[in-house]
Parts: sequence; C-alpha cells; structure tokens
Amino acid sequence: MTAGGRCAPATPFGPRERSGPSSPSPEKQEGHMRSIGWLLWLVPLCGLAGTPLPDAPHVVASGTGEVKATPDTARVSLDFRHRADAPLPAKQRVDAGVNRLLEALPTFAIAEKDVRASNLLANEEFDFVDGRRVPNGYAASRNVDVLLRDVGRLNALLDTALAAGATVGGVSYESSRAEQLRAEAKRRAVADARQEAAELARVFQAGLGPVYSINSLNSQLETYVVAEPSPLHAVTVSGSRAAAAPGRYLQPTVEYRESVRAVFELQR
Repeated sequence: MTAGGRCAPATPFGPRERSGPSSPSPEKQEGHMRSIGWLLWLVPLCGLAGTPLPDAPHVVASGTGEVKATPDTARVSLDFRHRADAPLPAKQRVDAGVNRLLEALPTFAIAEKDVRASNLLANEEFDFVDGRRVPNGYAASRNVDVLLRDVGRLNALLDTALAAGATVGGVSYESSRAEQLRAEAKRRAVADARQEAAELARVFQAGLGPVYSINSLNSQLETYVVAEPSPLHAVTVSGSRAAAAPGRYLQPTVEYRESVRAVFELQR
C-alpha cells in the first residue's frame, strides 16, 4: 500500500533492485523485461478484491465448449383467447377450447407432467375514442405449455391445437440428452481454458502449474436450422379451403454452449 492509499502491484520476483547512477547492464535489462512480461498476466490485487487468486505467479484463462445435436423433443406454447360482451361467455369459450386440447393430448403420448396450463385471465377491454376510454367487451385467456417427446408428430399436434381454437405462441426444441450434452460442453470448455493457459505459459517461457480455481461463467442453448429441407417440423396452415400437404421446413439443430474461467499457477 502506498502513502496515498493506492494498492501497488506485486511482482513475483521479490523487491526490485535500485538502479545506480550508471545504466543497467544488458543482463539486468533482460531481467526487468521478463518481470514486466510476467506482470502482464498477473491481475493487480486491489482490482480483484474478494476474488480467489493465489499469491504465487498465475495466469487466468477462459474457455468455451460447444456440442451440437439434432433435437428430439419440442416444447409448444399455445394461447387461447376469446372476447365477448360479458366475462362468463368469454371464459366458457376459452375453457371449452382448452378442454378439447387436453382431451386430445393422450393420443400424442403426452403425460400430465409434461403439460402446464395457466390460470384464467379475464378483464374488461377498452378502446380510446377522442381521448376517452370506451368499453369494448371482455377478454378471457389461458396459456397451455406442452412438451412433445416425439417431434415427428409436431405437425399433427399443431393441427389439433389450432382446431381447438389455439394460436401458437412459439415452438422451442431441445434434446432429451440435454444434461449429458451440457456436461460434455463444459468438459470441452475446461480443456479449452487449459490449452489457452498452457499456450500463454509457453510463450512467456513458463511452466503451467496446477489449477487453482474454475468458475462457470455462462450456459446457453441455441437453436438454428441447416439448409436441408425436412418434413420433420411440417406445419399445415389452418383455415385453408382445400386440403394441403404438410409444409416442408429446414432441419433444426440445437447447440449447447458452456463458458468457464480458470486460474492456473505458474512454474518458473
């Protein structure tokens, strides 16, 4: 700690030598340059107060791991909404649609534990005319969230939901092996951090010591499509006067991504 209350960075090589009036020798210049190189890796102690860092020389490295898979489950969000002149008819219409859907779900091998149905919301609605609120009936709504474990039947499930009066709020894909895939992504992230730390140590002519700490920074799931058309997620648009063949959509892929930050000790 300096007289002004600021924290001075510590060097891994002990006290610095005082320079005399003459210029330092080439050997001393090389030693000072190497010390500066080591300090580039060391985070100042006062800047990371509370963060577990070793007192010995160390290096902090980040790593990212990614694992891709073809999804085999789909979570579908379905919304039921109806407006009427009174709240009771609006509620009854919504309840009837939700009941029709719930009665059909066993045909898709969807268990009760894979269904989440929200409570009913009913409220009076208003329009604004010339700056005044004008009553415009009552609206009732419910949301049903369904986990389909056979994505090959997604098209049929959506047709059934639309026929029951639902609108599709969204479809998200995942793998039934999500836990194992996330674990593999984390393992790759740790290996990536170790490789980065080893490369830094090698460049500065140091040896990589044991790991001191590892922090998990982020866990992400991304879904995207590849450019091969597939009937896997075909959706038939409702309301068509003529029967139409199921639409063809691009094959989705899910990617599990993990990020870690690790602290390694350095060996001189």
